[in-house]
Amino acid sequence: MQFTCGLKMVRKSWFMRKIKLPLLLLLVLFGAGVTTLQAADAKPEVKPVAAPSSTPYKVSETAPFITLANAALAALNAGKQTEMVAKLTDLESAWDDKEKELRPRNEAVWVSIDKTLDKGIAALRGSKVNLTKGKAALEALVKELAAASKD
Repeated sequence: MQFTCGLKMVRKSWFMRKIKLPLLLLLVLFGAGVTTLQAADAKPEVKPVAAPSSTPYKVSETAPFITLANAALAALNAGKQTEMVAKLTDLESAWDDKEKELRPRNEAVWVSIDKTLDKGIAALRGSKVNLTKGKAALEALVKELAAASKD
């Protein structure tokens, strides 16, 4: 059995038997189509990997996160530190609660939004509060959530 990936062909060997599954999983995760040849004269069976949607979420799913982020921004702008931290904690909990539902739809989008949220949390709830960075991260979070949703 031979495997092709792009233009490279790899013969099945002891090494390939040991890493075949992890290698195939990596290829699929990174969007490479995998072709398996059964015999030298057989036509390859191409299994395309579908590209994830750039807008994987419904507006109704992202609206609560946008509302909480805007509430945290409003509290930040009003100088209400305690309220801002509470809204940020609510936002983090709500986002984490929906991870199993939202993350599989588009891993890259989910991770990007999660990192933006983490930047805001680190800047506003950490030991060294940086209001400018926190505000910028929350504003970016709202835009990113809006861009990732459609109806």
